[in-house]
Amino acid sequence: MRARESAHLWLRERGFSLVFGNPGSTELPFLLGLEGTARYVLGLHEGVVVAMADGYAQAGGRPAMVNLHAAPGLGNAMGALYTAWKNRSPLLVTVGQQDRRHLFHEPLLAGPLVEMARPVAKAALAVERAEDVPEALERAYHLALTPPRGPVVVVFPMDLWEEEAPPPRFKALHPPGPPQGLEGLAEALSQAQHPALVLGAGADTPGARRAALALAEALKAPVFSDPISPRHPFPTHHPLYRGVLPPVAARLQALLAPYDLVLVVGAPCFLRYPYSPASPVPQGTRVLLLTDDPWEAAKAEAQEVYLGDVAEALRRLAQGVVPREGSLLPLPPPSLPPAEGPLGLNPLYAVARLAEALSGRFLVDEAISLSPPFRRALRREGGGYLHAASGGLGYAPAAAVGAALAGEAAAALVGDGSFLFAPQALYTAREEGLDVVFVVLNNRGYGILKGLAEGLYPGRGAEVPGLALTGVDFALLAQAFGVEARRVGTQAELEEALSELSRGPFLLEVLLDPTPVPVF
Repeated sequence: MRARESAHLWLRERGFSLVFGNPGSTELPFLLGLEGTARYVLGLHEGVVVAMADGYAQAGGRPAMVNLHAAPGLGNAMGALYTAWKNRSPLLVTVGQQDRRHLFHEPLLAGPLVEMARPVAKAALAVERAEDVPEALERAYHLALTPPRGPVVVVFPMDLWEEEAPPPRFKALHPPGPPQGLEGLAEALSQAQHPALVLGAGADTPGARRAALALAEALKAPVFSDPISPRHPFPTHHPLYRGVLPPVAARLQALLAPYDLVLVVGAPCFLRYPYSPASPVPQGTRVLLLTDDPWEAAKAEAQEVYLGDVAEALRRLAQGVVPREGSLLPLPPPSLPPAEGPLGLNPLYAVARLAEALSGRFLVDEAISLSPPFRRALRREGGGYLHAASGGLGYAPAAAVGAALAGEAAAALVGDGSFLFAPQALYTAREEGLDVVFVVLNNRGYGILKGLAEGLYPGRGAEVPGLALTGVDFALLAQAFGVEARRVGTQAELEEALSELSRGPFLLEVLLDPTPVPVF
């Protein structure tokens, strides 16, 4: 069989029903006849394509396949690949290289693809022989799925697909088991006077969520989300939940100081931004880390690290700790902020109402400056939430499209500046008829940068150029892509729009008071 046929057979046997891409000349030999095996999902920019696959993988709990076009396409996708790497998304990314017979002459589209991909991927490799195609795909598949998960890039020259290759061979790979020393960790948690848990994305699987909840309730331990957490593994309305930790070291230290033992689970220990000279770890507080990521284990500011399967470790800890007596009092219902700000609709009111109205959807949050209050208003049982761990812009619209392709009713909450990095996601949402709602929070500028500028240079923040963004009508932009849209700017208009939200694709533009909201 030809290498193309072997690859398509491998896709079928491994259960890849979708391939995300934006086609180019170097990919045509691979794409020929692909839809007899897998459906091709077209995105209009490579960054959008990778983010769609990322959202699909995260929402569906499965690996996703991406096909990129040569050096320019890989270049366009690198920011989104960096986000997928930080999100630990299991992506198999193929990139078309120019024909090997004239690579020496540096033809159009050729480039050092492996070298380009390595800094933003878990691994990158090149295939030079057709007979290696099925093995390369199988290797990349296991690399992407082995903890810590991440995107793996494989480069294929375009002429290789017409050559003969063997049929694929498959292997079973069994993941690592639980860490060593859990009996001692359970004892330490039981003996601590004031323990606390910090949960990250590595604890956001169904089994890990159940075990983390059981462990927290047994210990009566307060639970935090890690700074700028990309997932929500713990019920946000639970009496033990204390919210998302800030990434500022001095504030982290103050918030963790009341606890004599802090167990960080499935998260960096600790993510920091902006710079603060203090240590995030308070004196007298013992910080321990449970993770499946060797890199996080090696660099953690922790006294002890437990490396292995997080869900199984949490399950054993929940069974091994000594339960504490006492009852948990339910949290009082949150109160809504005032609806109007000095210059228009109050952003805090808007995100609180949106958190309530969108609660039944898989949420991709890129509200940036408004993410902290949005998260505080969320009521989630755990899961169903995604945030770009990289800090890059343009992720949420496409990731929400990917989540919808995974079968979820989805929503993207995104700032006006962020949305303009990826409006092409509207095309795929409309073309695929997906139930996804895009909510654009329009504060006419880069709100987080305005707040940071004023914090760094009090009284002079307005002197920083490039932070205003005016004159864009997002409802009209959506309509240009064939997506229904509505623009609101008052409490009455917002409430009416939320009461009428129906199946997407749909875009809701919310005009906000542009006064910056403190972020951290």
